[in-house]
Amino acid sequence: MAGTRREAALVKLLDTITAVANTGDDLEEAARTVLSSVCEVTGWPLGHLCVPADVGEDYVSSGIWVGPIGEFPALREVSTTVRFAPGTGTIGRAVVTGQPVWSRDLAADPLVFRAQQGRDLGVRAVFAFPIVAADGVAAVLEFFSTRPADPDEPLLRVMASLGHQLGRIVDRRTVQATVQAGRDRLRQMIDTSVEGFVSTDAAGRITEWNAAAARMFGRSREQVLGRLVHETIVPDRYRRADEAGRARFLVTGESKVLGRRLELAGARSDGGEFPIELVVWATREGGEWAFHAFIHDITDRRRAEQALREAYEAEQATVARLKELDAAKDAFLATVSHELRTPLTSLIGYLEVVADAETGVVEASPPGRRMLDAMIRNAARLQNLVEDLLAITTLSSDRLEIDAAPVPVGEVVEEAVRVVAAAARSGGHVVQTLLDDGGDGGGDGVGDGGGRVAGDRDLLVRAVGALLSNAIKYSATGTPITVRASAAGRQVVIAVTDAGSGIDAEELPHVFERFYRTRYAEENAIQGVGLGLAITKAIAEAHGGTVTAVSAPGEGSTFALTLPLWTPGPDGGPSGEADDRGTAPRRG
Repeated sequence: MAGTRREAALVKLLDTITAVANTGDDLEEAARTVLSSVCEVTGWPLGHLCVPADVGEDYVSSGIWVGPIGEFPALREVSTTVRFAPGTGTIGRAVVTGQPVWSRDLAADPLVFRAQQGRDLGVRAVFAFPIVAADGVAAVLEFFSTRPADPDEPLLRVMASLGHQLGRIVDRRTVQATVQAGRDRLRQMIDTSVEGFVSTDAAGRITEWNAAAARMFGRSREQVLGRLVHETIVPDRYRRADEAGRARFLVTGESKVLGRRLELAGARSDGGEFPIELVVWATREGGEWAFHAFIHDITDRRRAEQALREAYEAEQATVARLKELDAAKDAFLATVSHELRTPLTSLIGYLEVVADAETGVVEASPPGRRMLDAMIRNAARLQNLVEDLLAITTLSSDRLEIDAAPVPVGEVVEEAVRVVAAAARSGGHVVQTLLDDGGDGGGDGVGDGGGRVAGDRDLLVRAVGALLSNAIKYSATGTPITVRASAAGRQVVIAVTDAGSGIDAEELPHVFERFYRTRYAEENAIQGVGLGLAITKAIAEAHGGTVTAVSAPGEGSTFALTLPLWTPGPDGGPSGEADDRGTAPRRG
């Protein structure tokens, strides 16, 4: 009969502790219940809870006792001061083994070191069992009897099972703490985000509202929680669409806005609107849909975009105005040049007649003759300047007309040399002409009439003459100048080389720009306005060719005019770079 009552008591104990383990979430409160229940079943007077120390691996008294602990002051004092290292005493052995530990008589048990302190603790038998959680032993419960007692194996088996069940409380608390920590981190991230964050339930009532949203819309969290979102931050003209879209999603699960980056307008508390960018997504929580959105105020971005548009429009207007001014300038230069050309031609003609000794119109003295020569020379210089201005105006306005025909390269070179002959003699220069005859197999040759280009003879002579004139101006008196023409593959190269002052590397890329003059030209007052090389470049490009320069200070310069070689087509007409009408390609 006694055995039956004992089993019933253990079953009741098991049921009680199982209920506590399944529903409780406070370990200390559960421990008090277990301590009382076990003391009641066993008839032992004292129960005690030990927990991990704050630092290290030892276990210490929690200060929680069940029973008349005041009647056992020595036991209480020793238990409060001692630290139970793993493997030491009943507490330490329960921690290491994870199983209940029983000592029949602690006075005779050398492993119960509290009994070895030289004091009568007032108790004899002790047993302890651990509360085992997923992360290890979370606590140890121990019970004391005033009399020696043999191990109660059924009780120990029940305690071993209950120790693992009580561990569920610790595991739940660990999971809850982890989840809560995650929520706290998420809440902190949302609250400190520079983006506004808003959540609503399925009905559209606001459930979350961070500090950025409060600043953005001018409404505090307390003012908006529970209010309908479309009545709070959505302008009137969008409210129906917002409600309809939410209702459609709840019925069909389909949405045109979820997950997309949208640019809309938001409404502030004062009724004012401002541009926003937002992304909305939905989650299922407790069987109900919830909607969330990150919102960004793009007022500054819109202002910047507007400023860029206005700056671009202003820039376009400026460009158009500059084009108008450039066109007006070209028209002015062309008009003035044309107006100057006629009187200059007449003036030069009359001066030549006057200066011609055979006409007998005027017989000048030596000083008069020198003055006449200076007048003729400067009038010719002025005429060349007018012609340059007319040429550069025509070329830059894309009105260059090329009457292309096969032109022998040798004739172009010889004519250009004749044009600058007087200037070369004046500077004491000898112009050496080298025409490649093709004897090295590099092409058809240009000295035997085979080297031809499709182009305008007068313009090509002008281009080569400009290169020669440039070489004469920048070469010391008496130094030689070489012009060499050669054919290589499908191209003709006319190179003018001088032994002049040379050009600095930083200036070399600019020498083909209109009106550009090098420092050397400025410092030495060399005549010219910087149009000759620009005209050569324009003529070269109009013929589908190029002009390049290689130079070094003090070592002279080489300017190379490269043009497409003319080759006859099957019908005897031009082919290759020239079309079947004999017109050179234009790039001007």
